[in-house]
Amino acid sequence: MKNKVITFSDILVKQSIFLARSDIQIQSLIIFISLITGWLLSKVIWNWLHQKIPQFTTFIWRDEKLEPNEYIALFLQSIDFPLITLILLNLIEAFLNSLNSTKGLINLGKEIVVVYLILRCLLAFLYGTFPLNIIREYQWKIFYPLFTLFVLRKILELSGNFQEFSQVVLIKLFNNYVTIQSIFVLFIGLYFWLVIVTLLEKLLIIFIKPKTASDKGEIQASILLLRYFLITLGIVLILGYVGVDGRAVTAISGGLSVGIGFALKEIISNFFSGIILLFEKILTPGDIISIEGQTCEVKELGIRATTVRMTTDNSEKIIPNQRFFTEDVTTYTGTNNLVYCSLLVGVGYDSNPELIINLLLEIAYNNKRVLKNPSPIAFFLNFGDSSLNFELKFWLDDVNIRKGVISELNCTLFKEFTDNNIEIPYPQRDIHIKNIKKS
Repeated sequence: MKNKVITFSDILVKQSIFLARSDIQIQSLIIFISLITGWLLSKVIWNWLHQKIPQFTTFIWRDEKLEPNEYIALFLQSIDFPLITLILLNLIEAFLNSLNSTKGLINLGKEIVVVYLILRCLLAFLYGTFPLNIIREYQWKIFYPLFTLFVLRKILELSGNFQEFSQVVLIKLFNNYVTIQSIFVLFIGLYFWLVIVTLLEKLLIIFIKPKTASDKGEIQASILLLRYFLITLGIVLILGYVGVDGRAVTAISGGLSVGIGFALKEIISNFFSGIILLFEKILTPGDIISIEGQTCEVKELGIRATTVRMTTDNSEKIIPNQRFFTEDVTTYTGTNNLVYCSLLVGVGYDSNPELIINLLLEIAYNNKRVLKNPSPIAFFLNFGDSSLNFELKFWLDDVNIRKGVISELNCTLFKEFTDNNIEIPYPQRDIHIKNIKKS
């Protein structure tokens, strides 16, 4: 930089001189009054329309597709304020023309209101096309922040200070001047990039409809990898655009790598474990697993941790990814959803073993939730101390119903045994008491 370095004080002095002009102050007041008047008139007109044609001015915010009359109401409410304000500014401009007064700020106000009107029309269109909750969320995260930046830039351009303001030097880093423009692009650019990537992820999940639960898990895992790839790509591109020296970043990261490695050892381990889980598809959302003796359902796979839902109380638990490689994990849906269950029962020695086997199979076949293929199997296991022991083995297609089905089978089995006078014995012990004579 050969010229004098621009400072904040220089910008503030020029801006104060610009704002001190009487014509600028008058036009600013006119614009402010126009905005207030436009807002009040929009409320009055809207209330009048709502009384006259309520069928076209009523809509309910809900996460469903709007009805045609609701869409008309939403569109009217979206454009009433900017449209009325634009009409007022045009009338004021015509009046100033008749007086040969300056109107540069009025023209800027009209331009901003036109852009705002276009923005409101765009939002109304999006409300009728996409889920309302997503558009309502991202209108504050994307559209309105962009509009605010547009307004600030126009105001600075009108005062002639935009270029100078963007070149104000904040610090000097690695022989490079860090200006407001660099900081602005770095932080604002990263913010919008992250928001857009998150929005893209949500839209992909909405529009890509999986055919099976397995497809759903693969799609979510692929979208997750795409998100982190795009985030990394955006950071690299924005840092390159700002002009961050790659050699300086390499030097800093090299010097801190050892300390960071020890401090973030667990995080790094979880990160690479998450990458392996996603690429090898060891787990996918919807899988039923057992870890630490607790059965749970995989809800979401993340790079650092996995979210599971506990089947016992419907609570959610965050599990670091490395634990899936350091602890024993049982999956009930690895290659299929079939669950093998067993029911043990003992009967008295006066019972007919063939009758017991037939009863067990009949009870299993009559239960609607027990699978018929593979078919249930009953066994006569052994001769116990006080009972004949049998086992019923059967298959289910959902591990979450295992306890319920076993309970149903036990209740039915007890009723059948009672109706057929089949005894379920309990252990018996003979106690012999010896008399010991004292000498």
